[in-house]
Amino acid sequence: MSDLIFIGGIHGAGKGTVCRKVCEQTDLLHIAASEVLKWEEISKPDNKKVEDIQYTQNRLIEGLNRIKEEGKSYLLDGHFCLFNSDGVAEKVPLDTFKAIHPKAIVVVMADVKQIKKRLTERDNTIYDLETLQNMQSMEKEYAKEIATEFNVPFVEIKDGDYEPLIKVIS
Repeated sequence: MSDLIFIGGIHGAGKGTVCRKVCEQTDLLHIAASEVLKWEEISKPDNKKVEDIQYTQNRLIEGLNRIKEEGKSYLLDGHFCLFNSDGVAEKVPLDTFKAIHPKAIVVVMADVKQIKKRLTERDNTIYDLETLQNMQSMEKEYAKEIATEFNVPFVEIKDGDYEPLIKVIS
């Protein structure tokens, strides 16, 4: 799946917005992992916890294999880390990224106070700032590890500035 760029970040970081803007300026197509997975089937509707992360990732890979079309390029919007059913942050298995075979790894970062506000408004859920900060740091560090492991570009998008990604795509 080398025609795919993986763009991750915690819930509320602005991945979807960045993907929409990048797709408007490129020939990339946006795929949200949560849509491929039908989030409500893998998670309790009132939270961001995933019951079985490995099973979820297997479903993602199978779903991507079904929807991707030859000759098209994609931005896959997802996560490097997820809250497991106990509410503990857990890295998505490296094998998932091996199967996806991204040509670049992108992490979207934002101010955690802004993320907290977005999540409260969007999901009617209140998150602890420290939890959000720790999760965001974990996402960034793991994203760097993945990029290094697969020898692909690592791009960090801060506060919605997606120009570094446009440069990698060009």
